[in-house]
Amino acid sequence: MMTPSSLEVALAVQKELESNISQIKRLREKGVQQARYEAELAQQWFMNVDPRNRLVADSLEAQWNSKLRLLSVAEEEYETNCKKDSLLMDEKKQKAILALATDFPRLWQDPKTPDREKKRMARLLIEDVTLVKNDNVVIQVRFRGGGVHHIPFPASQWF
Repeated sequence: MMTPSSLEVALAVQKELESNISQIKRLREKGVQQARYEAELAQQWFMNVDPRNRLVADSLEAQWNSKLRLLSVAEEEYETNCKKDSLLMDEKKQKAILALATDFPRLWQDPKTPDREKKRMARLLIEDVTLVKNDNVVIQVRFRGGGVHHIPFPASQWF
């Protein structure tokens, strides 16, 4: 059975993955734009060369062709990766993420789960933690789903 906190973890993981995919897509777009710019620049150099200077013209034409090939490769890779990314968050994988959310206690207690991943899981669950000191100390844990958990401690244990 899905609990509200496990559902929040699943949704947060999905949102993080979608954010990462969009960042990667922007980086890939910049790579294609850079390749396009270099190909256009090589074309301009070739077009502006004096045709009587055959050695320079041949060299610039070879450079332009090389840049066009690189642009073609970059565009093909961009298209391929975009198709892969669109398949990344299909319904089957969303269900798998939701299934992971129900396994949260098992994952947390598994000795094979590294501390780095446990910290990441905690960051996905917890919005912030506040210590309130009056006569006693109260730890307020605010979860991303909006829930708040209060843990009271006698002040004598802290000081």
